Amino acid sequence: MIAPRETVLVAISGGPDSTALLHALVQLRSRFRCQLRACHVHHGLRGADADADAKQAADLAKSLKVPFAKRRADVPAYARAHGLSTEAAARALRYQLLESAADRLRANRIATGHTADDQAETVLLNIIRGAGPQGLSGIPLVRGRIIRPLLEVTRQQVEQYCEFHKLPHRLDRSNLDTSFRRNRIRQEILPALAGIQPKVVAGLGRLAHILRAENEFMADQAAHALREIAAQRPGEVGIACGPFAVLPRALQRRVLRAAIARLKGDELDVDLERIDALVTLATSGRTGAVVELAGGLHAELTYGELVIAPTVPQPHAPDREWTLPVPGDVPIPDLGIAISARRSRAKRPPPHPTTALLDAAKIAPPLTVRTRRRGDRFTPFGMKGTVKLQDFFVNAKVPRSERSRVPLVLSGDEIIWVIGYRINERFKVRDKTRQTIRLEVTRLN
Repeated sequence: MIAPRETVLVAISGGPDSTALLHALVQLRSRFRCQLRACHVHHGLRGADADADAKQAADLAKSLKVPFAKRRADVPAYARAHGLSTEAAARALRYQLLESAADRLRANRIATGHTADDQAETVLLNIIRGAGPQGLSGIPLVRGRIIRPLLEVTRQQVEQYCEFHKLPHRLDRSNLDTSFRRNRIRQEILPALAGIQPKVVAGLGRLAHILRAENEFMADQAAHALREIAAQRPGEVGIACGPFAVLPRALQRRVLRAAIARLKGDELDVDLERIDALVTLATSGRTGAVVELAGGLHAELTYGELVIAPTVPQPHAPDREWTLPVPGDVPIPDLGIAISARRSRAKRPPPHPTTALLDAAKIAPPLTVRTRRRGDRFTPFGMKGTVKLQDFFVNAKVPRSERSRVPLVLSGDEIIWVIGYRINERFKVRDKTRQTIRLEVTRLN
């Protein structure tokens, strides 16, 4: 956990756990050849009690001759702004402020006072919410620069240590409030389980230890599988559906979580129901179907690939129609283009995607220009039968953020040209075509 000459920032609350931790590290720092700093986070809760906790933490650091820093958080405001519970907001802010303090103090490690009892409580909480192996792995001994030296020490041992060394500390009365789930487990559930199995805390710690090793193995397997079957492009991950479909279900879920974490930075808020929806989408879904994910991501099934990418806000598409006379011109400032229509006897289709040549005999002027609407269908050039415009866009790899702004040219109610992509097969120029209509798009300055 601690290498020689490293600086360790010890998080101290004023309670027995962190008090014992700082005192023990002070006794060991010459052996570890490390530097110690202490930091207290005031959560802006509990009024005078919290102020007394801060003073106790400062007094402890001073008595042990450890440089001390204090950070203040506004937990209620943070909880409101992020839609979090008070517990979740306090935890998130606490780690943010500790990380910030560690950066400022150039600390290599941040030590927290979590004990074996905290581990048991965490595992029980995760059991009742239906967590998988990762959740049942509990609190890690080391995560990044966070270290937890007391994680295999019981709360009772911590209290005995404080008593033996006559270390003053404070008790947080909010820990007695059983309206919080963790407190109810601490005050009611674990004591009840200890009546059945006295070594329940050690047993839950052993469960976490076993599952942590198995979770790490599965994570390695998932990372290998992801490298084999996925393509990582700028801003997105594409998973090949064929190879994905033959993986075991457990590995499929892991691969998806790893892909999401690669883009999102973590696997938080990725629930099992959403992961299983992605499995179904990749193995038997409809092309073009989308599943929204946490963290501003979405997954879309294309032809043979499940693409996970950030969700880009769709730009506003004008819900208007413009009339294009033949011959004639129409500027469309909302889309930044102008379209011209000219009669012609040319029969060779132009090579440029901004120009189209169509059979005049099949067209009933004037033409209409608009953007896509629900239910749009057409027959792409070279195909038989109609397809949904949505499916065409997916197959043509038109970015999702651009689809609502692709202009369409219609004759009557029929799409004759998806500008920039494909004309309608029914309106193509044939050998017997006598007159054509040439459509051309230019950009407005």
